[in-house]
Amino acid sequence: MNRSRGISSELVSLLALAVAVAFAIPVLWMFAASLKPEQAIHEDLGSPRSFVTFSPTSEHYIAAIRRGDVSTTLVNTFVAVALIALGGLCVNAPAAYAFARMRFPGRELIFLLLVMTIIIPLEVIVIPLFLTVRPTRSLTAVLDERVWTLGALSIPFMAKAFNIFLLRQQFLSLPRSLEEAAFLDGAGWWRTFWHVALPNVRPAIVTVLLLDFVVHWNDFLWPLVVCQRADTRTVQLGLANFFTQPPILWGAVMAYGVLATIPMLVALVLGQRWIVRSLLTTGLKQ
Repeated sequence: MNRSRGISSELVSLLALAVAVAFAIPVLWMFAASLKPEQAIHEDLGSPRSFVTFSPTSEHYIAAIRRGDVSTTLVNTFVAVALIALGGLCVNAPAAYAFARMRFPGRELIFLLLVMTIIIPLEVIVIPLFLTVRPTRSLTAVLDERVWTLGALSIPFMAKAFNIFLLRQQFLSLPRSLEEAAFLDGAGWWRTFWHVALPNVRPAIVTVLLLDFVVHWNDFLWPLVVCQRADTRTVQLGLANFFTQPPILWGAVMAYGVLATIPMLVALVLGQRWIVRSLLTTGLKQ
């Protein structure tokens, strides 16, 4: 029995390693290509030599920073993602706690309808969403265009059905005795939520923050609709801009791709243990 379990564990590890390598290969090739001279990028394709550069150069990174306006696009994306993640936490966490612990008419039906919205893709609602946001453009008479754009990029995506679902499952897994003790001490719903429930679901909180970061760091369609000036572009629009201004310099494209990928890799490496901890307890009830 132990031997079969050991073999099964080794097979799972080998499969995980194979999947990891499959996902890492394009990233490694992109990094190697960003350091090669332009004429050498497409040489030896399909060969292990394409992952090695014998004469590394930084000229592509210089071109990417200059042509892609990296500082502006990174700042815009960081601010928009931070607003979505932190603002969304202020909306989704209380909503999830209400669905998990409070009793009110139609709770199950409302939660079911909310969960059903997870399957609706952005492409379906982008036009209604644009028609909803467009009247607020008159605020640019008071606000700076960049401020309005950051608000338009972030506010519509703060409330998320998936985040509410994930946090609700975490709240359901908490022992009710913790909250009952708080109620006996005179705490109300808000104090119980803020001082008892929320600190005990930190892994889930970090998970939803990271998921928001990864998802909205890669947003393209909605920023393409909203961003109308060069100083309001996000990272993905900055990358697309390389293909609208000839000549197409693939070395600069690869360098920009590396710069755009690094923040996501850092965030996932730092937060992976929190993601695992949150998923291990999701769905368990006390």
